[in-house]
Order: sequence, then C-alpha cells, then structure tokens
Amino acid sequence: MKKWTWIVVICVIAVLVIVLTQRGSSEGDIRRLVEDVRTAALDGISRRNSNALDSYFATVEEGAQENGLTETQGAYRNFIAQMSGESVQIHSFNIEEVEIHEDGGLARVTYQMHLSVIRGGAAVFTVRFTQNLAVLKTPRGWRISGGDTPQIEETTGVWPPR
Repeated sequence: MKKWTWIVVICVIAVLVIVLTQRGSSEGDIRRLVEDVRTAALDGISRRNSNALDSYFATVEEGAQENGLTETQGAYRNFIAQMSGESVQIHSFNIEEVEIHEDGGLARVTYQMHLSVIRGGAAVFTVRFTQNLAVLKTPRGWRISGGDTPQIEETTGVWPPR
C-alpha cells in the first residue's frame, strides 16, 4: 500500500510542477512581449515607422476584435504622424500586473509609463499614464489584441503641438 501512496504523491507533484511551470512561462512570455513592444515602439518613433508594432498584434483571423486593433494601433500611428522633429524619452515603464486566463488563451496586462516628447532639447509634453492591454494566445505566441483608453495621471504641456 505504501508503494501506491508514493506513486500518487509523485504524480501529484509532477502535475503541480507542470502547471506552475506553464503558468510562469506564460507570464514570462507576456512580460517579454510587452517589454519588446516598448523597445519596438521607441525604435519606430525614432524612425517614424508607424508599422513598427504590427507583428506584436494579433490579427482578426487569430481572434482579435477589429475595433480593438484599430483603436490601439491607430493611437500609435496617430502619435507618430503628429511628430515633426521631436523625440521621445521614457522616464519609467513598469508592468504592474499580468492576469492570465489560460483556458481562454487570454490575458490582461496593466502597465504604467512616464514619458516626455522632446523638441530642441526641452520637454514640450510630459505624461504619466496607466493602461490595460488585452493579450491573446495565438499560433505565433501571445499577441496584443487591443487596449483600454490610457488613464492619464499627470501631464504637462500640450500634445499634439499646435
């Protein structure tokens, strides 16, 4: 009887390790995705490439909602379109929370960012905001499928410039 008890205990531990490893891996994958998006966004801004983030987004065919994609990608594209000689400096970027719903292949990421738009060596606009991103598990890995309107916490200056 003891032999069976040990086998059951070992099986339960093995299942727990697998479940916890997969969860940690998903969270790590999602955090890497968001960090990669931050890096690609800055690079896209400096190169004036409004399509720099396209590969980080899920497609409608993969299950993303067209409205969410249009709004989230559109905000980035509009931001770049309004720039004329400015650069962007990120003062802080923190992933506050990652909530994963593995069964549905969905996640929510809450991040906070503080950035400035710089023109001629001076900050012409500074903003600190928090935003939730919807993330979807696709055959290509985790991808952004949309986001809430950023919650502005503090701002100085005016954007877009007039």
